Parts: sequence; structure tokens; C-alpha cells
Amino acid sequence: MRTILISLPEMDNVKSLFVVAGVFLAAIGPAISTGAQDPAEITGETRQTVHTASDRFDGYLFLDVDGHPLPFQSDEEIEQFLSTAAVVSIKKIPVGVSDPRKMLLDGQGVRLHAVFKDIDVKKRNIRDTTAGKSKIYLTWRDWYGYDIAAYHVDRLLGIDRVPPIIGHAIKGNDGSVQIWLEGVITENERREKGFDPPNIAHFNKQREIMHVFDNLVGNRDSNLGNALIDRNWHVWFIDCSRCFGTSEDLLFPEAITHCERRLWKVLRELDATEATQWLAPYLSKGEISALMVRRDKIMEHIQTLIDEWGEASILFDIGPPTEIAPWGGD
Repeated sequence: MRTILISLPEMDNVKSLFVVAGVFLAAIGPAISTGAQDPAEITGETRQTVHTASDRFDGYLFLDVDGHPLPFQSDEEIEQFLSTAAVVSIKKIPVGVSDPRKMLLDGQGVRLHAVFKDIDVKKRNIRDTTAGKSKIYLTWRDWYGYDIAAYHVDRLLGIDRVPPIIGHAIKGNDGSVQIWLEGVITENERREKGFDPPNIAHFNKQREIMHVFDNLVGNRDSNLGNALIDRNWHVWFIDCSRCFGTSEDLLFPEAITHCERRLWKVLRELDATEATQWLAPYLSKGEISALMVRRDKIMEHIQTLIDEWGEASILFDIGPPTEIAPWGGD
């Protein structure tokens, strides 16, 4: 298995366009829906999302503003902090089209950065460039609630690559608050600075996980700036406010050539009832149904690969990163 994946750079020259160039080569399906609720309706119990401690790999620690490990690391503890900490400052981030703002939060003697997003843009009958192609959408939405939904999907699958995020009002504006990842660079910055992964097989495995995730959530805005790499060479997924919708089509199934063995099993066992429980505050019934259909198509696609090449050639196991990158601190 290791030998096959090490050869992925050769196999991946074409598919690298999906990540490296940030332009996906498949068309998106029909229009997306307007979502389950208006932002003002995500209040009370649906505003604060709580997960138990994740299976985050040993070695990665969320950091405070000074680059020191936080005294708490579980999703539940981080979500609780994000919901209760005081806002010290807030300023616009000069990149990104969804008007994100970087906040300094303070609570219990801890200071950390977070991202606040309150975008909710709805359009009808517009032409937009998606996956490198111009397409007309009957309805179109860019909404912070989709970021929260993507976080829940990530945790349902046990991927642990979307940073903890909650729904929360800041200065009277409903939106999302997500922990800021300190000491990371974007995939675009990595390539511009010539930082080659020391373990290309492990890095390619992470990209395969990203391809599965982006196809599942219908990520219309997957690009070089939305894949963050921490100092442990762990790839994180951010900015999912243009995901989901009611299209049942996969955006770029050709990019899925392998799958993590554990993820394959979890996808097969993903229960619609459990998914609805976590996603209903953010996605409509039609969007949840489309998500499950896309899941089925991903499973069919991977099974076809397994039937053709054999399970040992398609499914892989992935361990924690073992190398330290030359950025993000000492």
C-alpha cells in the first residue's frame, strides 16, 4: 500500500489541478437552496454546538495569541470558550470574499484569536463561475450557517479537519465564531515558498480525504486559500459558507482515487437520522437529502475503484504526522 501511495505524485499530476490550482474541472449541479433557517432563528440551544473530546492526533495543540498551547484542547471546551469569552477587539481580514473578521477573545485568563462571519447573501438567477466554469443558478447562497454544518459533518465522519466553530451573536449580529489556527500557512503560500512535504505519501493521503469531504458537502469554493497546513503538516479545511445546497451531483468525482479505510467504513455507516439531528438547524430537508445522495454516489464511485483495482490498492490507513514544518514557531 505504501508503495502505491508514494507513486501518487505521478498519478496525481492531473488531479493536482483540483488542489494546487484551486480550479475544479467538474460542473456543479442545479441551484442550491436557501438553507434551513434564517440566521436570527439559530438561537438558544441550536446556537451552541457541543461535541465531546475529539480523536485529535497527538502532537497538535491549539494555541493562544502568544503561541502557547491552550489549557483546554477538546472540541467541547473550545466551543464553550468561544461562546462565553469577551470580545477585546475585532477587525476585518483583508482576504476572503465572505467579509470575515478576526477577533481577540479573552476569558479565564486565556486570550485567543477567532474568526467571526455573519455573511448571508442570497441571489437568484445569477451567473457565477464555479469549478472553473460559468453556470447559471436559480438560487444561490453564501451563508455562515453552512460553515457550522460543515463542522458537524466533519465530526460525524471523525475527520477532525474543520476547526471548532459555533453559532454566536457578536455585537448584536448573528453569525459564526471559529477558533483561529495559529502558526499555519495556506496551500498557496506553501507552494509559493517552496515548502515540499517531507512525506509526500502522507500529504497525498490527506488530499484524498479532502477530495472526499469536498464532494460530500458540495464545496463550491475549495481553493488554495481554504486549505491550511499547520506545523505538523496536518491539513485543515476552512471557509465552507458556499457548501451544501440541493444538488445531488458530485462536483469532481474524478479527484477521488483513494479513500482512507476508516473513512470508507464511517461513510457506509452514516445514518440519515443522526445526520439530521446535527444538521437540521442549518440545512433544509432537501439539503440533507442531497447530502445523503452524494454520499451514496461517493460510495458507488469508490466501490467501482475497489472492484477494478482491489481494496488494498484503493483503501489506505493514515497515521499522525511525524515531521515538523519550517514555519509556525520554534
